[in-house]
Amino acid sequence: MRQKLAFFALLGGVAITLAGAQGRPQHPADSFRPIEPAFLLELPSEWAINDATGQETWTDWVEVWRPVCGTKRGSVDAAGLEKLALDHHAQMDADGVTIVDTPQDGVAAQVNVVFSLASSVPAAAIPAFQKAEQYLEAQFTDPITVTVSVSFAALGSGVLGGTSPSYTTATYTAARAGLVAGADITDSLQANLPTGSSINVRYSGTSSTLTAENRVYFTRANYKATIGSVTGTDASMQYNTAFSWDYDPTNGISGYSFVDVVIHETGHAMGFVCAAGVWSKESTALDLFRFQTTDGTADYNPDTLAEWTARPRLVAYNSPNDAHHTDFVTVEYAMSDGSPYQASHFREQTANIGIMDPAFSSGQTYSPSYMKASDLAAFDAIGWDR
Repeated sequence: MRQKLAFFALLGGVAITLAGAQGRPQHPADSFRPIEPAFLLELPSEWAINDATGQETWTDWVEVWRPVCGTKRGSVDAAGLEKLALDHHAQMDADGVTIVDTPQDGVAAQVNVVFSLASSVPAAAIPAFQKAEQYLEAQFTDPITVTVSVSFAALGSGVLGGTSPSYTTATYTAARAGLVAGADITDSLQANLPTGSSINVRYSGTSSTLTAENRVYFTRANYKATIGSVTGTDASMQYNTAFSWDYDPTNGISGYSFVDVVIHETGHAMGFVCAAGVWSKESTALDLFRFQTTDGTADYNPDTLAEWTARPRLVAYNSPNDAHHTDFVTVEYAMSDGSPYQASHFREQTANIGIMDPAFSSGQTYSPSYMKASDLAAFDAIGWDR
């Protein structure tokens, strides 16, 4: 494990800029500017193989730890997330782990989800991980492995836990090529992403200023499903032993449905993430489909496929307020804008949009069909095959 990086936004540090080899994006830590509590941990760099070209690429990786969705707002700060992250990795390094990996009976065209559990994980939770694993594997046909390490610890009141996908960056050219090449028979929208080496993005909802964005953030799992092959753990999670977890949502819920929470957090690891609120002027794969809901001063909300290609994307924290959506031309899904909920979610509303909503309530479950059409459409768009 390499040296941890400070949470720059809180300490007023200077951005890290690492000039890579020719054609290589800058280090994914260089614009880390969390508006809400987050902790960044630098991981070892790795070689990745581009599936389309066979070319080897040297990739830099970071974990970004944030509170588990549903955690009481204000109950954990960046220092608390640092402690949580370091404890999790210490557990994973020291413990003999339990591997949850149900045999797939020779099914090749299916994602393989593996949960690596520290000894702190309660025995009663293991069947819940098996349920989450089997459900996720039944949804997607990408022939890759998604590995998630999990630990438990006694955390503060109101803290469900902390989770962290592993992130890297890719050029926009590589991102678009991967999305187009990996499109399945139900996909057509990816080929209508703007051509060229960049995509226009508005990083302020109160400005018409456009940034010709030439790089895209990917979670490790999403990178493997879209661009290339790389090893390593896709996400890390630590949950609070003090919470009343219900490990079996099929017989009624008392407390928090653990299966729902694990599927939701694994969904973030798979790429359901937004850069707003974490990085300064950056975009993720899902942000390539993110627009302003209102037309505003320049018809920002696309109404046709041609407009969808031409209009700038919107990746702005809480601006304009409650006016962000993910757009697939034929359907739009309202998105959180960062306040009061993290932007890496659908908008919280009375009629839930999907399991990737930002808030979980005691007694709530999406069982047995955890993901809705909205969730599956988003994952399909960013490269997951169905």
